[in-house]
Amino acid sequence: MRSFKAEFDRRGITIAVVSFAEPGSLIQYQQQHRWPFTLLADPQRRAYQMFALQRLSWFRVFSAATLKLYFKLTREGMAREDYGKEDIYQAGGDFLLDRAGNVLSAHRGQDPADRPSAEKLLREIDRLGVQPPA
Repeated sequence: MRSFKAEFDRRGITIAVVSFAEPGSLIQYQQQHRWPFTLLADPQRRAYQMFALQRLSWFRVFSAATLKLYFKLTREGMAREDYGKEDIYQAGGDFLLDRAGNVLSAHRGQDPADRPSAEKLLREIDRLGVQPPA
């Protein structure tokens, strides 16, 4: 996603990452990864509830697709991170919202590997005709 930030910026799209981690954990995570996105802490999972993001079953968390993704990332040299007591069963999602907070597009992950690519999100933004702010 980081490599596509300029394309999102060009379209006037702001990316915000919402995590259920405590704010202190997010500060450490951001210091380590230096993401060019806004990180928001939601330890009470209110946003997760509002967007109907469920907890996944063990079989979904350790699905063939997820294991394949983790194997690929390991092969590519991505180090395994210890998330401590973080909830690996919480489903994630990707949502496009307009400035009024209306959901324009929603993707609720069925397992940890089920995320749309940056290219797919950009195509959806273009399909929806999202215009940059004036």
